Amino acid sequence: MPSIVAPPRTIDRRRLPAIRAEARPPGSSAAARTTARASRVPAGATGSPRILVVDDEASIRMLCTINLGLEGYDVEQAEDGGRALELIGRSHFDLVLLDVMLPDIGGFEIARRVVAGHTPAPIVFLSARADPADLRAGYEAGGLDYITKPFDPTSLATRVREVLDRIDRGESERYRQARLTELGGW
Repeated sequence: MPSIVAPPRTIDRRRLPAIRAEARPPGSSAAARTTARASRVPAGATGSPRILVVDDEASIRMLCTINLGLEGYDVEQAEDGGRALELIGRSHFDLVLLDVMLPDIGGFEIARRVVAGHTPAPIVFLSARADPADLRAGYEAGGLDYITKPFDPTSLATRVREVLDRIDRGESERYRQARLTELGGW
């Protein structure tokens, strides 16, 4: 006789911080930290900033998705450049985390297309290529930040928040230009 198994319960990732806070006793430091993190995420069209993670390594995509999702971001994934361009072309993203070395279209080329396109999206590179020439190429392609692998997954949301804050304050281009100057690009 076959066993009956209940289907897994699905949880809206955007509600995870609130669910965790509700599960803890009031006044606990963990609940306070969760509430503070959730309050830093500004409301966008979907209630949370939308992030697209583009990387050919499934483990990196999943690591980013989990960590950013736990912080209240709405995260989508693309495994290659073609899929990334397709998603960016038909949907709004507040930020794109973009690997440089993709199997079909390089990250720098994707960034140039996105920046020049009709629906530009802010780009943050996520790459194992840490040579100053690669960093310079990333900023020249229009990237607003460059995170090198391996990276601390717990600090990823902080870096994303910093970039989104610079965009909100209108300081992203000035920061990009300053980084280019430091790297000898301008």
